[in-house]
Amino acid sequence: MGPTRRGEGFRLAFERLSDRFARVASIDHPHPFRPVSDGRPAAVMILCALREDSSPHAEDDFEILITRRTERLETHKGQYALPGGSVDAEDGPPGSEMSLVTAALRETEEEVGIRSERIRPFGVLPPIWTPTGFLVTPVLGLLDTPLEKAVVIPSEEEIDLWFWCRMSRLRSQEIYSVESREISLGGETIRVPVDVFQIDAHRVWGATGAILKNFIGRWEKLG
Repeated sequence: MGPTRRGEGFRLAFERLSDRFARVASIDHPHPFRPVSDGRPAAVMILCALREDSSPHAEDDFEILITRRTERLETHKGQYALPGGSVDAEDGPPGSEMSLVTAALRETEEEVGIRSERIRPFGVLPPIWTPTGFLVTPVLGLLDTPLEKAVVIPSEEEIDLWFWCRMSRLRSQEIYSVESREISLGGETIRVPVDVFQIDAHRVWGATGAILKNFIGRWEKLG
């Protein structure tokens, strides 16, 4: 296959996935069994990318960027995460979707070096509260160039490891399990389910696990 046809194949796959992502973001599919509480606004990017040889007909033939936070950070140190962080005043009107998308794009560029203009956002998914006092809103985004051309430059202060994980693997029951954990909420101790993805040596859980599980649930709900 020549370069021109290969490029056309990527573009067709990109447009088809873009259409599906727009529908995924619009589905009513809340986090099950998760407590809802106020918290400091934060946004993370579910950053997806297609490989150059991706088939337009393989619906889950894309990958998601997962990072691990350094031990030097104040919160969630050493945990696996999605690129993101707190929403700042300059990101836009407080509580608006624009401010959340802007924050997720800005933090992604700061943490992993992928420029905002290279990412097409498709909207936000339900926010999730964390016991550390954040209300985290996921933004769904798709890289507009092939994954092979994505240059990831991790922030030495914030990121000590990163990898891409294929969506088809995340959907596998072989790496997924549900555990439980006690948390304090409103002066009471409650037990909540915890979504866990064991990806090789990487244990992805907590808010990140819940966000990925919600995204997968939306994806599969489309049929």
